[in-house]
Amino acid sequence: MDPAPPESFQTGRRNEREERSPVRGRAMDLKKRRKILEKKKTIHDLIKKASSIVDPLSPFDSFRRYQSNDLSVYLESCRGDRLSSSVKQYIQKLLKTNMEGFYGSDWRIQAKVKRKEMSSVDAHYIFVLELRYSKSYETSARRTCMERCNQIAGFVHYRFTVEEEVPVLYVYEIQLESRVQGKGLGDYLMQLIERIASKNRMSAIVLTVLTSNALAMSFYMSKLGYRISSISPSEANLPTLSVKYEILCKTFDSEAKSVLEKNDEEPTND
Repeated sequence: MDPAPPESFQTGRRNEREERSPVRGRAMDLKKRRKILEKKKTIHDLIKKASSIVDPLSPFDSFRRYQSNDLSVYLESCRGDRLSSSVKQYIQKLLKTNMEGFYGSDWRIQAKVKRKEMSSVDAHYIFVLELRYSKSYETSARRTCMERCNQIAGFVHYRFTVEEEVPVLYVYEIQLESRVQGKGLGDYLMQLIERIASKNRMSAIVLTVLTSNALAMSFYMSKLGYRISSISPSEANLPTLSVKYEILCKTFDSEAKSVLEKNDEEPTND
């Protein structure tokens, strides 16, 4: 058996390890930083690719037509920077009709915000075109953002974005004319939104609902299984907001679930 090395040698090796440890730490920090940057780039590229798709409905042709009893509609996609002036006016009018009552005195401010959001290049739309004339309209419906907007019966406005470093499809608006409500169309549109999110590898769907809109809250949470998000104002303790709303989410993977979903578990007392 070899004798133990002298103390001076042991000390020298220990000092050598101590001198190397900061170098090793810096290497680990660089590796961690590189990994974070790679993840951010992957998410950025994912969002960029999804946002650049001209027609997100193209993989879902079977979903373009919806029929229920006396309702027959055709779905068409468009982007905010391609909206005609008449379609913009239609969107503003329907938003005012459906949302002014819920916002109350805050509507004037909210209307300006929504008007600005409406024409963004990042804004994607699904327009609901009511087929009230003849089936031949369906073949002519696919034009640049519907010149004949008198046949629009509603729309969905959504975007591909990032929340808490997670790629998400964010539903900005889903607005329907009163005459087509209550016929399963809202449920159908949200099914389509989930397919679009999945196709484009989004990790969750996120949306905002006014707490005063009890029907919408019930629709998303009770019927569709959405949950209050951890990024919602009620979870962030922001009682000073004049307009009360909740941010809801439906997650599709464990990472999105861990950062976006509200933790309902009661704390345990040790």
